[in-house]
Amino acid sequence: MEKNGNLGHLELIRKINRTLILNMVKEKQPISRAQISKALNLSKTTVSAIVDELIKKKLLVEYGDCMSPSGVGRPSTMLGFNPKSAYCIGMDIGGTKLLFLITDLVGNIVDEKKLPTKNQFEELVQIVEESLEAAGIKREMIFGMGIGVPGTVDSDGTVVRAKALSWNQFPLQSLMNEYFSFPVYVGNDVNLAALGERWIGSGEQTDDMLFIALGTGIGGALVCGGQLVLGAQGRAGELGYYLESSDVEKGEINKLGQQGILEKKCSGSALDQIVGSAEALFAAYSRGDTSVIPVIDKFVRDFSVAIANTISLLNPEKVVIGGGVSDSMGSVIQRIREEVGRLTPIQADICLANLGGKAGALGAINFASKKIEEQDIQVKK
Repeated sequence: MEKNGNLGHLELIRKINRTLILNMVKEKQPISRAQISKALNLSKTTVSAIVDELIKKKLLVEYGDCMSPSGVGRPSTMLGFNPKSAYCIGMDIGGTKLLFLITDLVGNIVDEKKLPTKNQFEELVQIVEESLEAAGIKREMIFGMGIGVPGTVDSDGTVVRAKALSWNQFPLQSLMNEYFSFPVYVGNDVNLAALGERWIGSGEQTDDMLFIALGTGIGGALVCGGQLVLGAQGRAGELGYYLESSDVEKGEINKLGQQGILEKKCSGSALDQIVGSAEALFAAYSRGDTSVIPVIDKFVRDFSVAIANTISLLNPEKVVIGGGVSDSMGSVIQRIREEVGRLTPIQADICLANLGGKAGALGAINFASKKIEEQDIQVKK
């Protein structure tokens, strides 16, 4: 038993070292074996063995020889990451539309499809199979797949409730993993959009971030220490339920399954009811239309109060505002920054998302990749 345990720990250490080396090459390429050994404090023998393994798997490639910066010693063979060694799939299933992406390992999109939403398992499988065939990519080249859904998702990928898709306790992740040979992971769409923005968007490599999805409704996601914060029931970040004491005095309270108090004030659907469309409202304001100023003033105040209080509570480095409404908010983002800065002394960078409607699908890919990495360094019993 002790021998097997030692072997298990040695294998764990090797997998951790492999992940460290792969990430080092991704971040610092081109880089030599000697430089990796020095940076990670690993023996040259260990580094060479793992690098050779990664080259065989086509995850790393060797470049030409390069002299050291000092010009002393023999030239070193430089290493680089090969993003085309495998591909990832991301699927963002919305209430009315579905976005399907295939990317390489660094997020470059190689295939994209926008379709009407599908909620039948067989239809989702068909989309994957037909897309891979059309792109000329074999299943064995797929590293993994992530799927975002508009609802509450358990840690095992079971969709607890997704009203827009008529799903309740739907075991989407397990069904997908039974069908496909590559690993599949399922998560909440807003959480995954946050990961997308953190991966290659406005929140790139921000370890402490608040993501706000401002669309038909209002959702949110928290990233702390580089990790998603899900909460006890998977509902962390539900900013749409934010309320003030004045709301309570008016008898306004939040109820599960109904539009939240902040959503009634600031969501796209709320603005649509006031002025026809949120996009038209912000466009009119940017043109200098004074008739919309009272509506804009109230929106900026209500939205800024919610952001300021959340910043004071969580102290994020950055607040990224995404969702469909954010695409037209360029004319008011500076006002929001100024108002939030007036309301709280805790500083945070407030910006608009830049991945648009692709944030969820790209985040699904990043989510799946991280899950696979985590799984890869667990000791197999």
